[in-house]
Amino acid sequence: MHDDRCRYLIQLLGFFMMSVFMLIMGVMYENLKDHNHALFALFYALTFFFANFGPNSTTFVLPAELFPTRVRSTCHAISAASGKAGAIVAAYGVQSLTLKGDVKHIRKALIILSITNMLGFFFTFLVPETMGRSLEEISGEDANVGTGPGAVPAGAPGMGAARDVSRDDKMPVSSTEWQSSMHA
Repeated sequence: MHDDRCRYLIQLLGFFMMSVFMLIMGVMYENLKDHNHALFALFYALTFFFANFGPNSTTFVLPAELFPTRVRSTCHAISAASGKAGAIVAAYGVQSLTLKGDVKHIRKALIILSITNMLGFFFTFLVPETMGRSLEEISGEDANVGTGPGAVPAGAPGMGAARDVSRDDKMPVSSTEWQSSMHA
């Protein structure tokens, strides 16, 4: 995914369009099933296009960028596992409604999925935009230099000025420091 596209808007658009197409399929299911197979297939295809274009791509990128470096891999794994658990529950729930092929229950399943997608749309507003920002800036780690658990307060006996002994002076803290150290 390129930084020239706004991930936030991609996710919003994906959830919204999935919701619209599933709602249309749910409301018009009998007509589409009996009289307009091509239109049903088009709505179905568009639903999957927007699923892959939007939430399917951003849900892998955003957690990797949003969580602080120290816990990024653990939180990304928890996020991925939660998504998979939700998919299992949803698949079981939809299957229990649609397995018998009853039109009323299939319509209900599609409308429930539409509502679920709208919940995803609204929850996206809680996610900060990450485009054009460094990982350190997003997680707020640049501001923590000199305040970590290894920081020695100013005026401590024998230490002089405040100094963060947990920081390795050979390793740059932020991407900006890393880039400037490459040109030094």
